[in-house]
Amino acid sequence: MTPTTLIQCSLDDLRQLLGEVISHGANGAIPAIEVIDRAELCRRLDISEQTVITWEKRGKIPCLRIGGAVRYNYPKVIEALEDSAKIRRVA
Repeated sequence: MTPTTLIQCSLDDLRQLLGEVISHGANGAIPAIEVIDRAELCRRLDISEQTVITWEKRGKIPCLRIGGAVRYNYPKVIEALEDSAKIRRVA
């Protein structure tokens, strides 16, 4: 990925997050936003860094890339993992 592509992806992620805040704010409920780094995500989920990287590559969890840094909106990660578990139970 080129630096320009990375910046564009990060901007798109931020736009989406801002859009969610604005749309939910109109209903009086602002979505929880808690941005954490990879080490904290690994600690909270009790998984290895390699597992997180694999999940990122497979699109199983959302992440924000800003330059060389990767961050996660923890509530969105949990939501994605719960959705993934529901899909497996139905199938």
